[in-house]
Amino acid sequence: MKPPLIAALLLASAAPAPARAQQASALANPPANAPAGWQEARADDLAREPRRHFTLPGKFLPPVPANANAANPPSLLLKCAAVPRSTRVGKFRVGAVVVGLPLEIHMVELFERKGGLSYLPEVAVSYRLDEGKAVTDDWPPRADKTSAEFDKSEFRKMLRARTLLVNLSDKDGGELRLQFDLPDPAAPAAPGSIATAEVARACGVPAIQP
Repeated sequence: MKPPLIAALLLASAAPAPARAQQASALANPPANAPAGWQEARADDLAREPRRHFTLPGKFLPPVPANANAANPPSLLLKCAAVPRSTRVGKFRVGAVVVGLPLEIHMVELFERKGGLSYLPEVAVSYRLDEGKAVTDDWPPRADKTSAEFDKSEFRKMLRARTLLVNLSDKDGGELRLQFDLPDPAAPAAPGSIATAEVARACGVPAIQP
């Protein structure tokens, strides 16, 4: 017979397993009532210019990380400068893949003509659009080190795709696999969401090239 303390510890360690499995399922299979398509979020940064923020929810692909939060799934984030209504076309400032988990960061040498070598933090990223070839790149991490930034050229490519797959690593070297379903820019917006064409214009892309 096991001592009472050991038995209690064994029960405590075994109990969370179903909860972890349920959370992993929720992260890999968002509920049907989860927000779909582009959403406008409150601009909470301290930029001097007025900005519009847009988010697109994504999901983890198996194996889902054990420390992921089902209430905070991965997302795409766009920060764009707002402009007068007469102009209508905004300006892209920065985009980011928001993972929500600490990412693996490596230092990249950068040669400066006057100062010699310096080092920049980067996140190694591999991404694929639809059935295209995987692209490997280094993206700068944001200050929170749980997301990586991309530029306007990558955003333009994403607008032409329907699926974005992103592979990167957490701070312990574990593989993270993310999927984002990108709305068709030619289709009307899903209820409660913003049309892709409107997001593109707000972020400096007045026309989406096929």
